[in-house]
Amino acid sequence: MDVYIERVKRDDFAEMITLADLTLPDRMNLHELKKYMELFPDLIFKATCDHQLIGFGCAGIDMYQTTGWLLFSNVRKEFQGKGIGKRLIEARLQALRQFPTLRTVRVTVSETNTPSIRALEAFGFRLARAEHDYYGPRKHRNVMELPILTVATTAAPELAISVDPVL
Repeated sequence: MDVYIERVKRDDFAEMITLADLTLPDRMNLHELKKYMELFPDLIFKATCDHQLIGFGCAGIDMYQTTGWLLFSNVRKEFQGKGIGKRLIEARLQALRQFPTLRTVRVTVSETNTPSIRALEAFGFRLARAEHDYYGPRKHRNVMELPILTVATTAAPELAISVDPVL
């Protein structure tokens, strides 16, 4: 089974809505997906197998470009448990790391979604806090966080090295 992960194109929109209706019926709608495609066109990825859409996921970033979010991810039921969700996580993290001011990546996940929690933990995400009623009554979510380390934030100022130009 050859699965390909790549950025979505506008032409993928209709197929993505159909898949979202199957996999995220209470979470994703046409307006929301259209908004994400306008705001974050380079942060939405799809998974295909035999030229068929089998999953997709979106990331976003705040206006200061310091906090990234894994906004949603879905994979057709018959393809779940095959590492496709992890590959979508990896693609979105790589895209977010292109922002030089990025300091942290967050994601919300249902406290009962053990496979997703384990996949996120494999990338270094840790529980930041539990949010009760995040999406409404009895729709609790865990907020997980991944710190992004950069040379600029980890180097101590006193260790900076100055090099004089050679004349």
